[in-house]
Amino acid sequence: DDDYKYLVFATKSGLIKRTDISEFDSIRNNGKKFITLREDDEIVSVKKTTGEDEILMASSNGRMVRFNESGVRVMGRSASGVKGINLDGGVLVGMEIAQTDGLILTVTEKGYGKKTVIDEYRLTHRSSKGVRAFNVTEKNGMMAALKCVNEGNDYDVIVVTNSGIIMKMPGEQISTLKRATQGVRLINLKEEQTVST
Repeated sequence: DDDYKYLVFATKSGLIKRTDISEFDSIRNNGKKFITLREDDEIVSVKKTTGEDEILMASSNGRMVRFNESGVRVMGRSASGVKGINLDGGVLVGMEIAQTDGLILTVTEKGYGKKTVIDEYRLTHRSSKGVRAFNVTEKNGMMAALKCVNEGNDYDVIVVTNSGIIMKMPGEQISTLKRATQGVRLINLKEEQTVST
C-alpha cells in the first residue's frame, strides 16, 4: 500500500524502531531478522506508518507518551532501536498510531477501563515519561493494554484474562472519562485472575 512507508516496532523495555517497509519486500521461507533484541526484551507491538504519523506508547505504571514518528530516525534491520518512553519502573503495555478524531481505550490488570479523547494527551518528545493516562491504584491495578478506537460505538471490545476467560462487550458500554481517572469496572475477576489483553 503506497500510503504506508515504514514499520514501527516497540519492545517491552520501551524501545522503538522505525524501518523502511521496502526492507521486507522479499522474505525467505526461514524468515528475516528485523531487530536485535537485548536480553530479557521482547516485541510488544508492530504498526505500519506513513512517515507523518503520531505514536502513542503506554507504560504499565499508567503513563503515556505521544510524539511524532519523525523523532525516530529510520534504521536498518539489525538495529535494536532507541528509547521511545521512559518507563519509570514499568513495562511497555502497548503502542498505537494516533487517530486525530479517535479515542484511546485503556484497560487495567484488575479489569477497569475507560475511553479518553486523544487531545487530552499533549504532544511531547520521544523518551519522556509522558503524561498520566490512568490513575493506578491498589483497586484497579497496573495498566494492561491500550487501543485506539473510533468515536462511533460500532465495535466490540474483547477482554482476555490470564486464566483463558474471554469477555465481549459493546464499545458503547465503556465510559469516556478524563485521562487521570481510575476508570470503571469492565469485568469481574476472581482472585488470582488478571487481564492479559
